[in-house]
Amino acid sequence: MVAYVAASMDSVQVCGSWWQHASNLASYEQQDAHEFFISILDHIHENIKDGQHKSHAQGHGDCCIAHRVFSGILRSDVTCTHCGFTSTTFEPCMDISLDLDAGYNSSLGIANPKLHVRNGERSSGGMNSKVSTLMRCLERFTRAERLDADQKFFCERCKERQESLKQMSIRRLPLVSCFHIKRFEHSSVKKMSRKVDHCLQFPFSLDMAPYLSSSILRSRFGNRIFPSEASDPDSVSEFSSEFEIFAVITHSGKLEAGHYVTYLRLNNHWYKCDDAWVTRVEERTVRSSQAYMLFYVQKTLYYKACERGTAV
Repeated sequence: MVAYVAASMDSVQVCGSWWQHASNLASYEQQDAHEFFISILDHIHENIKDGQHKSHAQGHGDCCIAHRVFSGILRSDVTCTHCGFTSTTFEPCMDISLDLDAGYNSSLGIANPKLHVRNGERSSGGMNSKVSTLMRCLERFTRAERLDADQKFFCERCKERQESLKQMSIRRLPLVSCFHIKRFEHSSVKKMSRKVDHCLQFPFSLDMAPYLSSSILRSRFGNRIFPSEASDPDSVSEFSSEFEIFAVITHSGKLEAGHYVTYLRLNNHWYKCDDAWVTRVEERTVRSSQAYMLFYVQKTLYYKACERGTAV
């Protein structure tokens, strides 16, 4: 407990220091926790000494401590619906932003009356339930979507712009996966903003294998194994696709005014960090919280950290 109090005081000093450094956050207005997180990671990356700097291109996420911990690689496949040609691109990511999907079938986009069970989550999935699950959010993120007519891409085979399907997947997982839940919606058409208060159910143990590029490609092409997969340096084993949750950032209040609280997990005990106050809480308190950011660490690293904590 003393360690958590000390960590909390250190975090206060970090926040104060960053408040003076980041001009976009240096005000007395309320700021966004996700923007703060990305701002710190960017600053760490930008201040690497030139001699230590490495390319942040595909497959090179080890240029700094921020990227070694949080950097993964996303794969984007855009397929021409006319001839079937697929254009594939890769891009690094420090986190994944997910839309809340309140009770919709992941493949059909309609209400799903059937019981949904995966990764220990259970929900009835009614259209009006306003309860989403992290699994459905990830399924929605990785499912194929038809691009709008004004988003036609130039097909290299057809030599003209065609309608297409786009599908995202995760080519390489980071050591720590950060999921940002989109709870703040902004509509330029309606000229209004709102906060999404849907509940989000999330597992403490998370298997990311269904959302990996290797899994999605095999499913798309009938479980065929491609020669390039065996030699892919970014391929992920089933063991390293298993994660454990260790932190949850929540948001309470409205769009204009609210409050952020962090829950931290150590040796299967949860602690609530509310400004300078740190208190121990029950697991059910964390599960019922309005999650805004979720942090999962590879399972092997989580248990190693727990073993060190027990030894101390």
